[in-house]
Amino acid sequence: MRRFVMAMAASVAVLTPGVMALGTGAASASPTRAIYVSPHGKPFKSGRSCLTARYSSINKAIRAAPPGGTVIVCRGTYFTQAVVAKPLRLIGLAGAVINAKGQKPLPGLPVPGGSGVVVIATRHVLVRGFVVVNAKFDGILVARSAFVEVSHNILANNGDNNSGVGVDFNGTSFSLADHNLAKFNSGGGFLVADDLGRTGHDAIVWNEATRNPGGCGVIIAGHSTAGVTSNLVAHNLLTYNGTSKKSPGAGVVIATEVPRETVADNTVLDNVIYGNGLAGVTIHAHLRNQHMNGNQIVGNDIGTNNTVGDPIDLGPPVINKPDLRTTGILVGSSSRIKVLISHNYIHDNFYGIFIEGRVHATLIKNRFRRVVVPVRFV
Repeated sequence: MRRFVMAMAASVAVLTPGVMALGTGAASASPTRAIYVSPHGKPFKSGRSCLTARYSSINKAIRAAPPGGTVIVCRGTYFTQAVVAKPLRLIGLAGAVINAKGQKPLPGLPVPGGSGVVVIATRHVLVRGFVVVNAKFDGILVARSAFVEVSHNILANNGDNNSGVGVDFNGTSFSLADHNLAKFNSGGGFLVADDLGRTGHDAIVWNEATRNPGGCGVIIAGHSTAGVTSNLVAHNLLTYNGTSKKSPGAGVVIATEVPRETVADNTVLDNVIYGNGLAGVTIHAHLRNQHMNGNQIVGNDIGTNNTVGDPIDLGPPVINKPDLRTTGILVGSSSRIKVLISHNYIHDNFYGIFIEGRVHATLIKNRFRRVVVPVRFV
């Protein structure tokens, strides 16, 4: 789809060849007539508009749609967990709200609760235009899928006990989250992780994540040994996330606590980041023999962050030293890793860049303003 190409082309100078392979699309428009869903839908109606919708259930409409078809969800509140398991365009019109309170997880998914929308084991899907609230787990979960676009949604008040995010790409590749707003979600704004399988070549671009208290704005995380590689986080606004002292979070975190895990070749580009509980961009490799080379932090505008303070929690052979001052970028590693930190504008912090442990950092033309210590190596 054209959005993939545009998002990647804007960042061509720093992207890896793998990420550039994202130039294919979500579900294309179906030649068949769209299926309409309305709270007032009835089977005897003609089904040609919101006023004449045949369906009142989103899931029944999805089951009735052919592969590659379109389901249009009209204004109203739907108390459901919508499940997409085939190529499909699922489009919410203005005022379409999915309230997932009390929904249960799908059988076979190792998650603590239901989500608002679950895209599972498929490809070429578009989810667009919804307000998703009150899921015990994620607002939108994309699991074991590829070539999925999640666009122009509002994800609010989802998750529980510092788990559950606005949008979760898990075991998913070549997918795009763009122009979404994630706020007040318990576990963070956006997650790219490998609990459900290898994840790579995803893009989190042109979104806003704000005031997600128990997690980061964007999380690039290794939770198994499948690997999280070659993902792009670009042009997002990431503010006041992870302000809980029990579970602080960064604007963007790239991290793993799993032995021998790979979280590599990810790019954080041209984001605006401030007010978060940990450093604006944080990289944590907590153990030896973790594979986290090739991550890049380029061209970001990073204001005051690390407002809660970062214990870092590095294991041997590093002697761990917490960072309790405001900080723009923090990289801490017990493994030998290489990272590029280039052309960032860092301002209004005590530390500009804080490097701890076995890190080889290439620093190029970063700018500092109202920063007490531009670069600290520990």
